[in-house]
Amino acid sequence: MTDKHSFGLTAVIVLWALSTGLWLVAPDAAAQSRTMQNIRYGEVVSAEQVTIQDQPTGRGAQTGATVGAIAGYALSDGRDRWMGAALGGILGSAGGRAAERANKKRPGWELIIALDNGGEIGIQIPIARKKKDRESFRAGDKVRMMTGPGGETKVTKR
Repeated sequence: MTDKHSFGLTAVIVLWALSTGLWLVAPDAAAQSRTMQNIRYGEVVSAEQVTIQDQPTGRGAQTGATVGAIAGYALSDGRDRWMGAALGGILGSAGGRAAERANKKRPGWELIIALDNGGEIGIQIPIARKKKDRESFRAGDKVRMMTGPGGETKVTKR
């Protein structure tokens, strides 16, 4: 394969990886305007700091596989280039997945809340990254819970 063809193949793989990543972007808060929120009130019964493991998106594995395949292809000789690309893709995918999982851990709160209407719920919420937005919870705090159409719930003191 000539250098011209290998450059074209590399360009196609990179463009494919970048274009598919755009489909994985989650909606932001602005996209939730004009949607109804379910609001409930309650009192914190138990508050414990925990480490939250968010669900991986798959972007780490996809990026790792793409970079690994390109590197494996570039570092291999002659007829073994496709085998190098496959092995690089497999190893890159595993490495990217592990890196993404490690990045998805963050501190949070596990709250048990007695609802004013008589029920009780448990929820894990992440601690805000910005210091000014952080809230701490303890037993006895009165809280408001807002749940949007996507099921994500925001808990604030009232």
